[in-house]
Amino acid sequence: MNKISENTSVFSLAWPIFIEMLLFMMMGNVDTFMLSRYSDSAVAAVGNANQMVNTINMLFTITTAATGIMITQYLGAKQEKKLNQVYSIATVFNVFIATVMTIGIFMFQSEFFKLINLPLELVTDTKSYLDVIMGFLVISAMYMTLSTIHKSHGNTKLTMYIALGINILNVIGNYIFLFGPLGLPVLGVKGVAISTVVSRSIGMLIMLSYLVLVMKQHIHLKNLIPFPKEMVKQFFKLGLPSAGEPISWQFSQMFIFAFINIMGTTTVTTRMYSMIIIWFTFLFAMAIAQATQIITGYLVGAGRYDDAYHLVFKSLRKAILASLTVSLLFVLFRYQLLGIFTDNKEIIELGAKILIIDLFLELGRVTNITVIFSMRAAGDVNFPVIVGILSMWGISTLGAYVLGIHLGWGLAGIWIAMTADEITRAIIMIFRWRSGKWRGRAIVHEAELELEG
Repeated sequence: MNKISENTSVFSLAWPIFIEMLLFMMMGNVDTFMLSRYSDSAVAAVGNANQMVNTINMLFTITTAATGIMITQYLGAKQEKKLNQVYSIATVFNVFIATVMTIGIFMFQSEFFKLINLPLELVTDTKSYLDVIMGFLVISAMYMTLSTIHKSHGNTKLTMYIALGINILNVIGNYIFLFGPLGLPVLGVKGVAISTVVSRSIGMLIMLSYLVLVMKQHIHLKNLIPFPKEMVKQFFKLGLPSAGEPISWQFSQMFIFAFINIMGTTTVTTRMYSMIIIWFTFLFAMAIAQATQIITGYLVGAGRYDDAYHLVFKSLRKAILASLTVSLLFVLFRYQLLGIFTDNKEIIELGAKILIIDLFLELGRVTNITVIFSMRAAGDVNFPVIVGILSMWGISTLGAYVLGIHLGWGLAGIWIAMTADEITRAIIMIFRWRSGKWRGRAIVHEAELELEG
């Protein structure tokens, strides 16, 4: 059931994506807010655990990035017959990654804690949370894959409604496990992890049922017989570079997080509370970027390059306006917002500085996500990752160490380095899109020729 057509607007896809991301962000923030009523150290522990989980989830983007590109381009080119193979390859590969990573993390968990300089007082809670989340990592892999499939077909309202249900279940679960109503046991951070896993499992099963029963599509090993060698090749040709940029970012963030951990629990907690607010500043911009990516892939698959070119700049203007408007509001009310989470004056003062610096960071970040997402959709996947790796490590990570640690500027110095990285990449990406070098890179046409040959 494809809902993408010649007349699909960015807004019609973007608003359900916005609500979905808002709900998932709220789920993470509700976890943090409820944990903050439990203890500040629990917030820091879950923050460290999620840094690791988010890094692993980035590996799934190798497949989901390629899946989204191929589905939208195949739909635009009217080549729907290959879609079941796309679904099956994506699912099998992500389940395999999840299984391998689960085994690896359980074997080398203590080594990872040492790598990120995890404070000793956080080890027990971090391990409790991580054991549950990692034990059911396959659920996350399936959820991400199915969500990408549905969004690429334009079924953004479906994923939005599922996110709403997951959010409600998660809040109920958190309340039960953190505060033990009616004499139920209080499980702390472990209970929060259980609540997350259960709610996400239910959402994943609903998406799978919709794919099979309503869309009449199938994920099955028989779709891989005979083995679609050329399609798998295209998956890696698209997926590895597409995932390379966000994976590089996530690993650079791990190093930066290690720098932050050196600064102590107060700084770690400040970063956590600041990030809750900061993610809201570019939420609608991210929704616009994802919707633009879907339509760009469709237009490129149909050979409508000029329409894709103008669409991206039109979307970028809207994304920048939305992001900066919200960011300015958060700067104006920074003390009140941080006061929602804590009454620690040191955390509030430091967090207020971070929100001011982040106003400039968001200008670069919103440009990057909008343009890079569309470059990937057009098949121009190598350029963003090359620039990304050089800038993230050469400017953001190295700069974070120099400014934050060596010069002693602390968390503010780290944020300045990340801002310089985002703005540098944004300028480069704008020039790349204007150059038109992304044209003529539609993978599905090339893949179809190879498959028919």
